[in-house]
Amino acid sequence: MAEEKQFKRETAVRIFTHELSQTQLQSGKDESQKSDRFTPTYAFSPTGAKINRVFVCGALTEVDEMETQNANFVKARLVDATGGISIMAGQYQPEVANMLRELADKTPVFVSVVGKPNIYRPNDGGCYVSIRPEDIHVVTAQVVETWTAETAKRTLERIKTLKDAIVSGKCTEDMKAVIAAYDPKIDDLKRMVMIAIGKDTPMESKPETNGDGAGVKQQVNAPKEEVTKTPAPGAPPAKASTLKEMVQANIEAGYDLLKELCSLSEDGTVGANAFSDRLVQRRLASPDTAMTLLKGIMDEGRAYEPKMGRIKAVC
Repeated sequence: MAEEKQFKRETAVRIFTHELSQTQLQSGKDESQKSDRFTPTYAFSPTGAKINRVFVCGALTEVDEMETQNANFVKARLVDATGGISIMAGQYQPEVANMLRELADKTPVFVSVVGKPNIYRPNDGGCYVSIRPEDIHVVTAQVVETWTAETAKRTLERIKTLKDAIVSGKCTEDMKAVIAAYDPKIDDLKRMVMIAIGKDTPMESKPETNGDGAGVKQQVNAPKEEVTKTPAPGAPPAKASTLKEMVQANIEAGYDLLKELCSLSEDGTVGANAFSDRLVQRRLASPDTAMTLLKGIMDEGRAYEPKMGRIKAVC
């Protein structure tokens, strides 16, 4: 019985990709545990979730084969209502890697993923978070909606516990570490949940991640005017000097992209956040202006929102 207990898996934590992408705090094994490969390690999220494994749902928006000097692996991106994160499957996850390859031509497609968070800190700074998947399944939009509702509930419970600890000053050692590491803003955490359930709109500001489920390194950015003037491949040149003119110049190309994504979707719609990610990826918009471009497409009557957070092209 004791030996069976050693192999028992930790419960997977439901967590939104935005929160997971901001997770940096990890606990290490002490000297007495290092020789025991069954002793789990944990990460602690900004709301205080103690994570060994995660359970996430959303739209798989891209799949790429990656090669390094040491190994080959499949890199995918999963997007939920709050943001996106990378999924990295290598030689030790052959079944999942093959599944991702099979889905490469079917994106965007809804999936559920169970796996372990991987937090990588390169020598030149920054913090990159991804998921090392153990299991992946194609799911329906209804499954994603149910997951979102339950994850919102669990996240709000953690936020309440965190707030009570901050107000009372009565904290466990783990909670003290979370508060010290993240200096959490309760209103910001609650807003993430409201965005997830469609009761708030995403901010049109540059995200705190690098768009790849990773923390951004501090760096000097190009002036905003230069970012928004970047022309899209195959789109009319953006000669505009104002945000409004830039958006108008790329509406046609953005609409064509939306039609393409909707035609590949099981229900003919695409998540607003997933579509915004693609606009940035295709260089039709910057992270600052993607939602503005989406609004422009909808204002012209080329798209509508059949249900909260889902966009459908008018063909």
